[in-house]
Amino acid sequence: MHEELSFDERFEALGEYYKIESPDKIKSHIRENENIFVFLEEVKPYLEESFLDAEFLLKMNFEPEMDDDYIILMVNVPLMHFRNGARNDLTVMQRKLFPLRRRINVRRECLIMLGFLDV
Repeated sequence: MHEELSFDERFEALGEYYKIESPDKIKSHIRENENIFVFLEEVKPYLEESFLDAEFLLKMNFEPEMDDDYIILMVNVPLMHFRNGARNDLTVMQRKLFPLRRRINVRRECLIMLGFLDV
C-alpha cells in the first residue's frame, strides 16, 4: 500500500517543477491553505499547453492596503514570446482555469502573472 506523502514531502516535490523564492514563507502560506497544493498540481497541464518555453516561479507577495499575503505563480517566458502573444496566451489560460479555481476554492490565494526570462 502506498503511503500518503507528508506535507514536507509534498512541498519538496513542488521544487521539482517550480522554482521557489522564499521557500519558508511559501511553505507557511500553503500550510494555511492546502488547497494551493492541489491547484499547483492541477495547473501544470494548462501551463505546459500554453507556455512550453517558460520557467515557473513561486513567490510571496504582500498587499499592504488589504493586509493580505498571497502567492504569485510567475510564468517567465523568453522576451520574444513576452512581446508576441504571451499576454493573450495567459488570458486564454486564465479563462480555462476558472472552473478549476472554483472547484478547488483557490482564487486570490495564488495569482498567476507573466514575466520574461533574464537571458
